[in-house]
Amino acid sequence: MIKLILLYGLLIGYLFLDVLILSPAEIPYYNSLLNPLILLAITGLAYYFSKDEQVRIAEKNNKFQSMLIVLFFYIIGYYALGFIFGFQRTPYSKDILSIISNIWIFGNVIFFQEIIRNAMIKMEKKSMLNFILITVLFIFLNINYNNLVDNFETFKDGFTYVSSVIIPLVVSNAVMTYLSYVGGAKFPIVYRLFVLLPELVMPIIPDLDWFVTAIVGVVLPMVVFIYINYVHVKKTERLSRRASKNYNPIVYIPVLILIALLAGFVIGLFKYQPIAVLSGSMSPTFNRGDAVVVRKLNKYEKQNLEKGDVIQYTSGSKYVVHRIVEITNDEFGNIQYITKGDHNNTRDTMPVSLDQIVGKVSFSIPYIGYPSVWLSGAI
Repeated sequence: MIKLILLYGLLIGYLFLDVLILSPAEIPYYNSLLNPLILLAITGLAYYFSKDEQVRIAEKNNKFQSMLIVLFFYIIGYYALGFIFGFQRTPYSKDILSIISNIWIFGNVIFFQEIIRNAMIKMEKKSMLNFILITVLFIFLNINYNNLVDNFETFKDGFTYVSSVIIPLVVSNAVMTYLSYVGGAKFPIVYRLFVLLPELVMPIIPDLDWFVTAIVGVVLPMVVFIYINYVHVKKTERLSRRASKNYNPIVYIPVLILIALLAGFVIGLFKYQPIAVLSGSMSPTFNRGDAVVVRKLNKYEKQNLEKGDVIQYTSGSKYVVHRIVEITNDEFGNIQYITKGDHNNTRDTMPVSLDQIVGKVSFSIPYIGYPSVWLSGAI
């Protein structure tokens, strides 16, 4: 127990030293040389402390192969998202020396961290409290503190950062602790390298917004956990056939499909998309806090809208949902729509061109848009 407490103290001390002194000082070769040496020293001590703690891992090869299968399909699915959202250049240089340097810097951190994590897991005697403490400690070790304050300049920035970075970091570290427990240090090392390498090696990666990044960052580790847990239980626990069915990943497939469909629906991958109503300009047709489902229109459909249709259109950087009250033409004969909110006394100032139109409102759902209203108000 004393050895484990000492490791906690060393890692917390290392964290404070790194965040408050060494990183801000911008010491030459800190990331490529000094930081790996510090982690190497802690790793050596952790290995020495835990060398007498023998842990037998059953069916290790089967579990590892299962994890590789999930990660392989993750890479395929990850790049498939690029054909939906587009691609962007990776933020790291792609000349051979830069690639080697980045793999060295990030790879060392991953390797040493996971060796230390595994040593601490072997020493803690299967205490759930210690599992939680180990996970929390490694969450703090993996936060990027260099630009942390900048990510909380506004409520919107903070919400986006927490959703797309912190929450996936929490989930993934919980799964890393589990993987280390059931498979040893190799499991989380390979997992983290699989997730990291596309940015370091590939010239392009999918250009995902914060919402999709958050979904991917949570769903991937959960899928790995579900599948590895099933293999672990099936191979190492003596359960009845009926009890083992509860761990079968097939049970979770409908839930994962539902999550994927809901995420695609919210971000507008399909013909229909929900939009939260943020104002009362269309009351009593629908009110602030309701949600309207908008059907996206093609060019032909936009040209054939009628008076009385409720449309969604862009006005600068905003989206507006108002009713068509008149159809006119501009000086070149192009169709324009004059719109007005049902609750407003006057028509909208500017006519709406076809290029501005997104879709036509199909129906509304009361009250379910209030979370977006509250968030928008806070922002």
